[in-house]
This record gives sequence, structure tokens and C-alpha cells, in this order.
Amino acid sequence: MKGAANTVDNLANAMAELVFSRYKSCPAKCKPTVRPDGTREWTNLASIVVRTAEGEMVCASIATGVKAMPDNTVATAGGRILHDCHAEILAIRAFNRYLINECQKLDGDESYFSRCVVRNANTESRNIKRFRLGEKCQIYLLATEVPCGDASMEQIGAGTKEAWNAALLERGRPLKGREYFSEIGQVRTKPGRCDAPESLSKSCTDKLCLRQFTSLLLTPTTLLMETDGMYLAALIVPESKLNRESFTRAFGRYGRLSRMLGLDDDRSYGFWPFEYWTYGWPRFEHSKECIDEDSSKPSNISLIYVANMENVESIIKGRKMGAKASSISGASVVSRILLIHDAIRLAGRDAGLSPTMYSDLKRDPARQRQKCICRRALGNWWQTAEDNFVV
Repeated sequence: MKGAANTVDNLANAMAELVFSRYKSCPAKCKPTVRPDGTREWTNLASIVVRTAEGEMVCASIATGVKAMPDNTVATAGGRILHDCHAEILAIRAFNRYLINECQKLDGDESYFSRCVVRNANTESRNIKRFRLGEKCQIYLLATEVPCGDASMEQIGAGTKEAWNAALLERGRPLKGREYFSEIGQVRTKPGRCDAPESLSKSCTDKLCLRQFTSLLLTPTTLLMETDGMYLAALIVPESKLNRESFTRAFGRYGRLSRMLGLDDDRSYGFWPFEYWTYGWPRFEHSKECIDEDSSKPSNISLIYVANMENVESIIKGRKMGAKASSISGASVVSRILLIHDAIRLAGRDAGLSPTMYSDLKRDPARQRQKCICRRALGNWWQTAEDNFVV
């Protein structure tokens, strides 16, 4: 057992070293800075790392960020604005961009070799997607902070005295991330501050719970790839920040998800819980701990790195830095509109996908059933405004 633990620790540390090395090479304009008044900025980082059957580690995506857009911006976004800019969620979106890019390369060049994606041999059946994850590839999410929401309640609330009105809990709305720390096992929303505009975007803990039921694939990528293997093998956080009791309650089958036991998962998906790993070194240079100043502030910028793309994006308020608010050129490569356009172009218009609305593509019965199982188990899952547009 000790040897196995050492192997896990070595793998986690090697992944952290790989991710932070890639991050160091990203442009400075995408990273936290020192403001004119001398205030230093910090941020959170997350990355998707794929380990191949041969043991090679591929840093598929990196993202930073701690912001979320208000809910009232979603209905008019037209697929162009990133609602949730927390690092973990952007890293998953960037991973889907990586996968779609790999599918495009495989489709356009028979000689192209992808380390993570392979062609499906038999796609005569309409139910078989053209691509899938490489054999025995495993997917990991490395995060420099515990995901916001229920998994972080003990950490955030440690030593905090609360004065809260129980009547507010009875209204049935989801709690914000920093409300009522003692109320564990609850669905929570971003942003955490009580004075911030309502976003209704669920916490990273809640969204990662859902990914155990629906896979890491977003709707556009499901048009191209099978869900087999597309689940997290492990969530990796700093050694000093893992509280196994909190993680087991927040993510585990016998924690707050226990209410879904006995419900049949759809066979094309299933329930795939992930393990909890830690890394000890190196430290993330732009973490709040490394900045270590009481006056430091969270950065407004999010970084998006995709391994098979040349440019690294800087995102502010859900759009590329410097872009006009109404311009399609301001949409990130991981935005809904650009992901779905590329996926449909590759899937083929003859697949009955056009013309249609984006929301129609999200109504796959098997996927919707999985979402319902998870949401019923968690309870109190309020929907955000719908970001719908013609594709």
C-alpha cells in the first residue's frame, strides 16, 4: 500500500511540475499583475492532464480565474460570453476545445497521430460517434485550490463566527459560496460574496459532481466523441488543502449523493466517481498563499491555454481582452458558439443538426436523465437563464 501511495504522490507531483512549467511559458499579459497603487493580484489555476497508455503526460489545457458573470447577462449572450470563469470550469471547456481540435486534425489528415484521441473503426451505426478517447488514457484535473462550494466549507469557515437568519434557508434558494458555512451538503452558487450580483452559476464542487454522471464532454463534443473513458480519474489538490471527509461528503456516492442510490444510471453514461490525490511541490506562483499579502486582490483576468493551439487567451468579463462587446471576434475559443459551430461543421450538416437552436442539441434523453439523477440527489438546483441561439 505504501508503494502505491508513493506512486500516486510521484505522479501528482510530476503533473503539477508539468502544468506549472507550461504556465510559466504563457504571456505575462494573461497573468495577475501589480496594480498602479502597488496592490498585488492572485488567482486560482486548474489544468486537465491526460496520461496515455504508455505513461506519457499531456497537459491538454490550463485555465485561471475566479470570476462569474451575473445571470442577467446570459440570456442575451448569444453563446459568445463565458458565464463561469472559475479556473476548473474553464479548464474543462478548454479540454473540450482540445478534443474538438484533435478530431479536426484526424479528420483532415489520415497520417495525423493524436496522443489522446483515436478514430472509431466502425461508425456505420448512427449511434456510434466517429472518435473516442485513446485506449487506457486517464484524465486528471489538477487545481491549486479546493473547488468552491461544499467541498471547501470546512476550509473557508474555519474559525469564522456566523450570525445568520435561519429563515433565509427556508426560502429554498441555493446558498452563495460564503453563506452559512455550517450548512454543509448544500448546493451553492457563485460568486461567494453576499454583495455580488446574482449569477446562479453553481459552485465548482456541484459542477464536478455532475461531471461524474455526464462525463467531461460538453454538448458540442458529444456530437463527435463517445463518452467512454471521458471521466475524471482523480482530482488533484495541494497536500495542505485536502480534507478527505469534506471531499467524500461533497463528491462521494455515500455523501450527499446517497439519495441517488437505487436509481438506474443510463447505460451510455453511468456514475464514475473520481479519486482524491494531492501534490506537495511545486507551489503555484500566483496563488493567494504565495502572494501572502493581506491587501492582495483577486485578478480580473482569466488565462486559457489549449495545448494544440498557438495563442493563449486573456479573458475579462467573459470575453477576450480588448474585444468589442457586440463582436463575434470577442468570443473565446471555448465559448458555446465557437465550440458548437466547429463540432457541427465536423459532424456534418447531413446529420440532421441544422437548422436548429443550441438548446435543442442539449436535449439528448440519456444525458438529460443523468443530469436529473444528480440534481435530484443534490436538491435545490435552480436553473440559470438560458443561453440559446441559432447554430
